[in-house]
This record gives sequence, C-alpha cells and structure tokens, in this order.
Amino acid sequence: MKPQMTVAEFIKQAREAGHDALGLGHDVEALMALAAVRRQTFLEHRDEASLRSWRELVGEVASMETPDPLTTRWLAIEHVRLGRAFELVAADDTTLQADATTWIATLGAEERQDVRHRFELDWVAPFKVAAVASRG
Repeated sequence: MKPQMTVAEFIKQAREAGHDALGLGHDVEALMALAAVRRQTFLEHRDEASLRSWRELVGEVASMETPDPLTTRWLAIEHVRLGRAFELVAADDTTLQADATTWIATLGAEERQDVRHRFELDWVAPFKVAAVASRG
C-alpha cells in the first residue's frame, strides 16, 4: 500500500509541477474551506490524524502571502480552536504555541474565550444528541 501523502506534500508537489489538480494550491479561500471540512472531520472522528490534517491546512494558509484582515481574523480563530483541540485529545504540536501567539494577538481576551467556548460546545454536541436520543 502506498503511504499517505500529507496535504502540505500534495500542495508542494503540485506547485513544483506547475499545476494544481484541485485548484487550491494558490487559492486561500479554497484552503480555508478545506480546513473547515477537516475541522468538522476532526469533530466527528476525534482522532489525531484528522486534527493534524486540519492543522496542516491552517498552516498552509498562514504561510501564504501577507493575509488581508479577514484572513488574519480567520487564522486567529482557527488557532484558538486548534489550541483547544490539541488540549482535548492530549496531543502535542511543537510549533502551534508560537504560531498561535502570532495570530491570536489580533483577538481580544473576551473574544478568544468566546471562540474557545463555542468550540467546546461543538465538541460536546454529539454527546448531548446521544443523551437526548437515549431518553427517547
């Protein structure tokens, strides 16, 4: 079986070849949308592989050209979410703290707490649905 290619490796390989099969290597909005899909996958599967895939995509967006204010805000929010996600699954990412510090400074303390709280609600939502369903 062929080993899986990471998102970053796929994008790098496509850029080096001068094409991008998915049309997302240079499209920040497409990368952001794919990151949202990966975040949802993580919330459903709660595994480290989907968390790292989500992290890779956010990292790709962060490494692109100087982001506009909306992308900067998105990066800040995603880094708050990623920080909490890594805590929840007790995983470690050596570069996340430094990256997060760069981006989350654009959010106020109250706003960071609100993003964190909303992410925690997304995290427990499947358990709440299961509890309601079991009560009949």
